Amino acid sequence: MQATFFATDEDLLEVAGWLLAIPGMSLFEVASRPDMPIRQFKSTVEVAETFTEPGRSFSAWLEATGVPPVLRQIEFNRETQHKLKAKGRTELKSPAMIGIRSNNYQCGCLANSTISCWNEKGARQRSMYDPAVLDQVDWKLLRSTMTGLQRKLTNAAPAKLGRYPIMETAFAKMRAGELQLWNWGSPCAFPSPLVTVA
Repeated sequence: MQATFFATDEDLLEVAGWLLAIPGMSLFEVASRPDMPIRQFKSTVEVAETFTEPGRSFSAWLEATGVPPVLRQIEFNRETQHKLKAKGRTELKSPAMIGIRSNNYQCGCLANSTISCWNEKGARQRSMYDPAVLDQVDWKLLRSTMTGLQRKLTNAAPAKLGRYPIMETAFAKMRAGELQLWNWGSPCAFPSPLVTVA
């Protein structure tokens, strides 16, 4: 399952706030800094502090969906170890994780962000998880959580590029001429026939 949208850092923090407001939800960085432990975020302030670092991505896990995340150690190759002066990094893995990813700017334009998670069919067909592990996921709850987030995105967005929501701060900056959106191959400024306002 995936929701695609356009978001500035401020908008991503709003999404992080939605997640943190869900009882039993935990928020983590996708991958640790070199030779550092995975960070868990307790507030949007903590998430914002990571925005000075490369990437704008984090992961969420709702306890009631089951299968707690496990640590996976990634060892860098010799060249990367020498360059970063570090041995590796750590990732969290669970089929019940929800990923929030922001793409880099493309040609000076704000590219799309995504919220995604496995659905049961996809996980059983394409994931590397053991079927016994997948049996422990509350797929109905994971789906309803994701559907709720998709609904929030749609309701919070004052505009859309095609069918993809443009979050409030992103649209305000677009409307003011401060940014353009990356329409998967070409810039999109406002006004545009491709952009509909709610």
